[in-house]
Amino acid sequence: MFFMKTQIIKSMLRIPAGLIFFLIALVPITVVHRIVVVAKLPRNVDKLITQVYATIEAMTDNTWFPTPSPTLASVKSLNDDLQDAQNLALTRAKGAARNRNSKKLLVINAFYGLRDYVQSICILHPDLAVDIAESAMMFAKKTAVRQKNTFRARCLSAGVIELIGGVRGNFRFHDWGISRDPNDPASWLVNPVPTTTKAKTIITGLRVGETVYLRHRVNTKDGPGDWDQIISILVN
Repeated sequence: MFFMKTQIIKSMLRIPAGLIFFLIALVPITVVHRIVVVAKLPRNVDKLITQVYATIEAMTDNTWFPTPSPTLASVKSLNDDLQDAQNLALTRAKGAARNRNSKKLLVINAFYGLRDYVQSICILHPDLAVDIAESAMMFAKKTAVRQKNTFRARCLSAGVIELIGGVRGNFRFHDWGISRDPNDPASWLVNPVPTTTKAKTIITGLRVGETVYLRHRVNTKDGPGDWDQIISILVN
């Protein structure tokens, strides 16, 4: 009996490695993806201005974007200011280049705001995300989530919560968001949370018993990054 068992074990050990990998491949693996909208803004000022105008035109009266945030009018106004500043900078007037660069940063930040808005629409319609993004002169792709979301929140006292961005490294500043309806892009603007230089902030004045939704992102010299996965917390 012992001899038979030994032979069976030996036979199992002689299974070809290729067959083992084939059997493993049959095991279903769930991979979680998220939609990421990419702006692909050019560094050249003239090309940047042209691309922003093109996006504004593409999003105007586009049924996918009923309530752009920030508004297209506000982004156009900033881009108009940048165009004027660029024209002046080309004359090499004193201080014109510095003024142009500050206007450029405002346009880039506003454009990233539009990108976040477009991404919020794409998340609601993942199967059409590529078409939606391209209709705004942007690009969408699915990326695998490879790391655990460490952005978290905790209640400190009645109506007071602390947000902690689980990131490492040096960043210019951190953006925070709070919403009662995460599916409504405009709801994130109702109660803006101040930007901080540290990876944590405190929100006060919340109603005990309500559920709020929170988000966080970092800003680098190249502009805002992607928002972390939205989390929720019951205020107590």
